[in-house]
Amino acid sequence: MNKFLIAGLTALTFSAQASNYVSLQVDTVKDTKTNATSTAQYFRAGTDAYGLNLDLAARTAAYRNGGLLSSYEGTVGKQLGPVNVFGGVGYDNGFNGAKKGNFTYGLVGASAGMPIGPVYAFAGAKTRVNWDSANPKQTVAFAGVSYNLTKKVSVDLDVSKSTQTIKEKAAGVGVRVTF
Repeated sequence: MNKFLIAGLTALTFSAQASNYVSLQVDTVKDTKTNATSTAQYFRAGTDAYGLNLDLAARTAAYRNGGLLSSYEGTVGKQLGPVNVFGGVGYDNGFNGAKKGNFTYGLVGASAGMPIGPVYAFAGAKTRVNWDSANPKQTVAFAGVSYNLTKKVSVDLDVSKSTQTIKEKAAGVGVRVTF
């Protein structure tokens, strides 16, 4: 949790000049295999450069029965009509940062969105591309809505479901600030 806060505060300090948006989100997560529950906190920041979407994400999950997981992802995307396709790399620190529990992975995905009445609706999916077949596999489908509170501040509500080795359901709320 402290790493998340330090990374978040550092990024917020420097991101106003370098990014188009920053967001903070909290999800309630349930592992559908083990019924373990956790609270996941996300910090995301992104910008557009040279016709590409550049995004960073940090996730920390605190399990209610004890333990932490954290991961970090960087992606590069391209808007193709209404769809943003992206690829990137990620780092998973493993459960409680266990030695030899951490690993890196690739990821690919796509997302799309459109205004519907007073909200902006979005949906997408991403999947891990593991370098090592022993690492957990995960495909995440997500959907949600964003509602503008002001011209630069919005609240996001979303749900997600992951399949393959990691099987989770999540629902969350976040706030996004655009620059």
